[in-house]
Amino acid sequence: GGGGGGSSAAVAAVAAASSDAAELDAFAASATARAGEYDERVDSNVERAVEPVGPRNYIFDAGQSRRIRAELFKVIDSSDVVVEVLDARDPLGTRAPHAEEFLRREAKHKHLVFVLNKCDLVPSRVTAAWLKLLSREAPTVAFHASITNPFGKGALINLLRQFAKLHADKKQISVGFIGYPNVGKSSIINTLKKKKVCKVAPIPGETKVWQYITLMKSIYLIDCPGTVQPSGNSEEDAVLKGVVRIEQLRHAADFVEEVLRRVKPEYVRRTYDVQAWDSPTDFLEQYGRRIGKLLKGGEPDINAAAKLVLHDWQRGRLPYFTLPPDFAHRADAAAEEGAAAASALPTPKQPGVRGIVTAHKFLPEDEGEEEEGGGGLLPPHHA
Repeated sequence: GGGGGGSSAAVAAVAAASSDAAELDAFAASATARAGEYDERVDSNVERAVEPVGPRNYIFDAGQSRRIRAELFKVIDSSDVVVEVLDARDPLGTRAPHAEEFLRREAKHKHLVFVLNKCDLVPSRVTAAWLKLLSREAPTVAFHASITNPFGKGALINLLRQFAKLHADKKQISVGFIGYPNVGKSSIINTLKKKKVCKVAPIPGETKVWQYITLMKSIYLIDCPGTVQPSGNSEEDAVLKGVVRIEQLRHAADFVEEVLRRVKPEYVRRTYDVQAWDSPTDFLEQYGRRIGKLLKGGEPDINAAAKLVLHDWQRGRLPYFTLPPDFAHRADAAAEEGAAAASALPTPKQPGVRGIVTAHKFLPEDEGEEEEGGGGLLPPHHA
């Protein structure tokens, strides 16, 4: 009988093992299924690095908060004349299509004026070409904001006076300034007032609340927080248009490749004294070593070097500009000049843009060679 007992024990053991195996299979299957559903983002057991700036996209949405956008439309609402301030280095990239569209659709009775600021950072022929292009859409003034040595101040005040006369029924007209953060809205107001009435900083997002400033008895100015195009700006655009505070970037080096792509190598060599580089990282390593930005082991701190380069970019120390899409030679421009439709709107009377003292010494090819005739669109180059 012992043999029979042994065999039944063996059968029981096999059955137990197979049920264990089945349980294990079921457990494995459920674990696999659960693994598919697992979401690390909601697992409270996972240790996370503390992010210096809120959720990932927070800094890239600067100027896009609902409050600031509401503020923009409030400014448009309160203004008789809306001055859109553009950066002369990238006028199309710093336009606010949503605001212009709103003016066209909802507020036809309000006047739009373009001010091309930072004209001292581009060759004067480039300023002249942009003036010509933008003037087809709205009165446009070339401007260099500076309390001591401004350009375009007289032309802009004059233009605003003409608008005040158009509204003879009003005791005062209000002029609202809109545009990207960092295009210099407050600096323009300070230039017009000839003293520092707005808080100005070369970092975006300095203007937090409305300020009303009396320019003269019949004109007062509204300074409001910078307003960014609501969407369509990549992170790269947000950084290079000066919308983001550089010190908040965790991977500043990621954005230097585009700076090196946009700025001519001659200007990069001249500014940083780095003669040749194989890649953006190689450039940053050389620059980091040159200025002594090193990590503990003596390795160059490329992130710190990148932040310095991006600061230079935002503050206009690196010569860079974009050309109008239809950048024509002087002869074509002169022919078009006559064809420009006359408008009943006030137009700025402005001295030639060669009067602007540029902050950079540009390459002769950027300055533009002087040619005979052609209406003086392009200035002589100062090699």
